[in-house]
Formats: sequence, structure tokens, C-alpha cells
Amino acid sequence: MKNIDFDRIPTFDQLPIQKSAPPESSWGVFEEEALGCLNFLTPQGVVDAARLVTAGKVFRLDAPIGFARPPLFGRAKVRHTVVPLGPMAHDDILDNLNTQESSQWDGLAHVGHGRHEAFYNGVRVGEIREGGNARLGIHHWSDKFVGRGILIDAYGFRQAQGRPVNPLEKDSYTVAELEGALQAQGATLKPGSILLVRTGWMEAYEKCDDAQKQAMASFASIKSIGIEPSRETAAWLWNHRVAAIGTDCPGVEPLPMDLGDEGLLHYRALPLLGLPLGELFVLAPLAEDCARDRRYEFLLVSAPIRVQGGIATPPNAIVLK
Repeated sequence: MKNIDFDRIPTFDQLPIQKSAPPESSWGVFEEEALGCLNFLTPQGVVDAARLVTAGKVFRLDAPIGFARPPLFGRAKVRHTVVPLGPMAHDDILDNLNTQESSQWDGLAHVGHGRHEAFYNGVRVGEIREGGNARLGIHHWSDKFVGRGILIDAYGFRQAQGRPVNPLEKDSYTVAELEGALQAQGATLKPGSILLVRTGWMEAYEKCDDAQKQAMASFASIKSIGIEPSRETAAWLWNHRVAAIGTDCPGVEPLPMDLGDEGLLHYRALPLLGLPLGELFVLAPLAEDCARDRRYEFLLVSAPIRVQGGIATPPNAIVLK
């Protein structure tokens, strides 16, 4: 983690800085390529964020392992086994754990760009599958994910306006809505922030019965509100120097999605900008507290698992206010 001169970072319209890089990509901008936009998290930013802790409140952002029954997108079900070691001792085993089964950060090797046949900074698929994912492995993030967090309660903002919102249907929150929510909150999106966006999906999912959850478990059938996948959104996130964006919905962007659409936020964020995407975070309790004390910024600490060459990770994320 190093301090950075934000004014020297190119704007979105100035990208790319390498002639051989894809349009709208940040390839070559950062010295530490494995961090991507996490380079926007700095030692000074950590110090400033620590000063936001004044009430001693703690919020865990991870959903429980195995919260989705059945697991979403056809991912494997985790098996938890308690292993007796003796008359009064135990170990336990989590078998078949997919790092994206519950709350997660997508790593930069999670999704590549089909047309450019590359992951972030030009990493090729063979480097990930046969090369141990040395360049983009999640282990590079293990002690870097700390800084100022800010919540945009897009769901609460739309409700306050009296506008209909069904998080379990495909719908988009636009940049204008995100900015409107920020203004209503009296909050500012400063450079080097970890952005959290409450969409309302997780709360709506938890109210569903078993049959409804079964019906929405597959990639083909799941529906979700999300952040609008557009050039404007990508530019807005980059120009505000957002270090990562986490949401309480399963895809950050709306679902279902057409994987052949190059305009998807996953393609814009991960392989082109190097922007980590977070999904299935628990944000309602935090949002309710922020609304009570009118403080939407806080210290956010996330500890990715230290798996050498890992693709993704549970956030292990805590907010302190």
C-alpha cells in the first residue's frame, strides 16, 4: 500500500495510456498490477478512515456461509463436518467450499474479456490455469483491503421518493440516482473510497420461501436489480477513484445478463479497469444505522483469504463507525 497522487491518474476519457491496450482500460496505470483499483487505497487514507471511528459500532458485511439454499448459479453446496479429536476436542471441515458461494469479492482473474482474449493488464488464460495465477492471485490483496468506506442507500432513496422498486426483478440504478442518493445523504464520494451500494436484493431474497428460492437459483432464472452497466457508470467509478464496489445483490449489475454483451459491468470493471466487484453483502443493518446518525462514511476492513493464486474470496469485511 503506497500513497498516490490522484491528480496524476488519467481520466476515463484519457484511457488507455498504452497504445496496445484495449479502449477504456487502465492497463499500465498502476505499478502494482495485481491490486488494480485497490492502488487507490493509501496509508494516508487508512489514517483518515480510522478517524471516522467515534462510536465503537461494528457491522459484519458477510452473509453466513450456506445462506443461499440452494446455492445461487448452480454452485456447489458447502458441507460442514465436525470431527471429534478425543473425548473433549474437535476440529471441523468445510468441504466443497466455493469462494463465491456466499458474500464475495471477485478477483481480477474471475472474468476476462473475450474479444481481447485477456484478463487485467493482458494476463492470458494460460497464466491463470497453468501458471498458478501468480500475477493476479487474490493473495496479493490479503493486507491491502482497508480504507474509507461509504454507503449509497440507493434502495432507501428510491423508496423515499415514492418510486416503485422490486429488487427481485431486473432493474437498474443509474448514475443520476446514485448521485441523488449521495446528495440526499449529505455524503461525498472521495477518491480512494470503497463504495457500498444497497440495492435491496438481499432483504427481498431473505423474505422468499423455499420454493421461490429454488426457482431463482440458476443463472438462467435469477432476476435482480443492480447498478446500470454503462460507459457512464464505468467512467463515474473511475473518475471518482473508487477502489472497489460492493453491493447486496448477486451480480452488482442487473440480472439476467447476456454474457455476449461487451457492455456488461463485469467486463468493464474486472479485465479493463481492474476494479474489484463485491456481491451478496449484508447492508441493511448498516444502512439503517447510517440513516439514524446521518453518517454514511466509516472505516472498512476486509481480509481476503490467503490462497496463493486464488480467484475470489469471501470478504471477511467489517465496518467500524
